[in-house]
Amino acid sequence: MAWPDPGRTATWDKTANTMGRSVDSVLWPMLCAKSQLIDRVAKESVDNTKYEWETANTVPRTFTAAGSTDLNGSATNARLDTGTVGLIAGEVQKGAIIRNASRATPIGTYAQDEIMMVSAVSGAQLTVIRNYANVIGGTAANGSTIHGNTDSYEVLWTPKEEGSSADANKYKDVTLVANYTTILDFYLTVTGSQLASKRLVAGDTLQRQFDDRLVELQNDIESMFLYGALNSGTAAVGAGTEANAYGGTDAYPRTTQGLMKFLAVSGGNVDYTTVSVTETAINGVMMTLLTNGVDMSDNFILVTHPANIRTINAFGSDKVRITQAETKWGRALKTFETDLGVELELVPCINCSKSNLFVIDTKKVKLAEFRPFQKFEWGIDTSSPDGTDAWKQRYLGEYGVKVVDGAKSHGMITKIGGATATF
Repeated sequence: MAWPDPGRTATWDKTANTMGRSVDSVLWPMLCAKSQLIDRVAKESVDNTKYEWETANTVPRTFTAAGSTDLNGSATNARLDTGTVGLIAGEVQKGAIIRNASRATPIGTYAQDEIMMVSAVSGAQLTVIRNYANVIGGTAANGSTIHGNTDSYEVLWTPKEEGSSADANKYKDVTLVANYTTILDFYLTVTGSQLASKRLVAGDTLQRQFDDRLVELQNDIESMFLYGALNSGTAAVGAGTEANAYGGTDAYPRTTQGLMKFLAVSGGNVDYTTVSVTETAINGVMMTLLTNGVDMSDNFILVTHPANIRTINAFGSDKVRITQAETKWGRALKTFETDLGVELELVPCINCSKSNLFVIDTKKVKLAEFRPFQKFEWGIDTSSPDGTDAWKQRYLGEYGVKVVDGAKSHGMITKIGGATATF
């Protein structure tokens, strides 16, 4: 029995059911089905090749002292030098209740932590009342534990007196962050001889190409999202090499900045020293995020190379039992629960370096869509012949990366497998 004639679009066009040139409604679900990472990063439309967003500068819960001596005087009032004028202005107010967050500071018979009140603020210097509101035997005591000159302190709250007036403004202006989109595409072709053969053979050839190119596009998007490096396209980066590559012109492609570039910055939540995938290190990342004030109810994912996922799968393998079908042998974990009770969905990504492990708040990352994927066809046996002996199809779109609060809301363990870094 002969093969039925399927018609040209039935086997030649994987996205034939889309409207017009836009194939995004079909192509993107295909990519999500192939990539666990793409499937978990939402899209957001932007209206230009350069796009901006606001990153909030929330008031930190903690600050670090930078004094020349420890806080161990016998007087009830003592000075605490933070060393950073900008940190104190509008953030730690007069009347704030603080405590040492670096160490226990037991005081008195019942070993309560010493609570202090800020009685004055001057530049980077705080005057504090030690052992605030904890009178023992009628006399305020400073406590037996020394507060170190580089300890961290936590602002517990700032009480206000009845009928108080407005005082220091805690508002912190937002910071604008910018990025650029980059163009992605893949290209299919069928020669004239293939066209002249049985149509199903030509269709199958195109189908194979489409499937292969889709995997390559998935790799491009994953790599772009994680490791994109910024170039606006208006100037060369490494002009000597790239000018030759582009024929001596200034036609340089725009490239988007990826997740790692947003995280690995001053003040970023990056573990440079553990250099291995451990429960302690992952728990430490989440502890830092909690200290930063991140909402622990957000949906977090753990993205890393499959080799590191296998390491996580081996955590406690000799102690933990996992219920599974009697006909199945093996062990695969879907989530990692931190010691703070936050579940991280494990997302293996072959395009993630073995030296990196990312903890991502999916609420605060997006793929910025400037041009959804569109389809173009030309050449032999199309409405746009160009004189070549081939039928051609190209899929093209333009996307970028958006990361909100990169230094605060996401974390990374890096140099996995390498030597301990010295910073």
